Amino acid sequence: MSEYGIGLAEGYDERQPVVLLLDTSASMGRPADSPRIDELNDALERWFAGVRAEPRLCARVEVCLIGFDSRVRVFDPVKEVLVPAGEAAADRLFVPVHRMRPPRLEAAGLTRMTDAVETALALARERYRTLQAQRVQVRRPFLWVLTDGAPSDADGQRMDPDALAGTAAQVRVAEERGECVLQAIGVRGADLELLRVLAPKAALTLEDLDFGQILDLLFQSSDRIGVVQAADEIHDRVADLAERRRQLQRIEERYR
Repeated sequence: MSEYGIGLAEGYDERQPVVLLLDTSASMGRPADSPRIDELNDALERWFAGVRAEPRLCARVEVCLIGFDSRVRVFDPVKEVLVPAGEAAADRLFVPVHRMRPPRLEAAGLTRMTDAVETALALARERYRTLQAQRVQVRRPFLWVLTDGAPSDADGQRMDPDALAGTAAQVRVAEERGECVLQAIGVRGADLELLRVLAPKAALTLEDLDFGQILDLLFQSSDRIGVVQAADEIHDRVADLAERRRQLQRIEERYR
């Protein structure tokens, strides 16, 4: 097995698969003096550094990165680049979080968000079933879409809520079946109303969230083998955490 694969011999008592879907489209390169792609790159660097400092998360969390612009690509941790989906071996797409070194993202192209979400649903479902077949205790995969919320079709036309409905329905079915939990996270200036079509109870803003805290919250839930917590309950808890973070930030700003 590749050094990036996760084998049973490593002794993890349970797994939390996480898929991060990263918007690398041209719109993320705006505004020119402070591009949103820089905000996303900085957040990724900060999150992974924070999670690597938490032994409990390092021992359980495994991550797969998906980048989407005009194409949907997956991060190959051996080559350390994003490659077209299907070109990287499936057994190395999910790697222990402490081994993940995300690439520096650049903005270009369209925003094929729906294709990326559908790819992520398939990868998460496959990983979940693989771990179950290996008799590894596994939690429901957690999918985080990080975007400015302006998806486009293959012709570059901005998608409206009706065009997102099919993908949104796939997400609802997957959540109801206990196959995943998906949240849509908007960077600065994101179209949150459109993101709420994809994630009605889980469209949040990047500045209000901390990756490590969210993962820790998932481990505090009752979402274990045979006890599946409703996705909406998890969404409510994450929203409460985000609101507390906003309140704390307001207090800190007041007393600076």
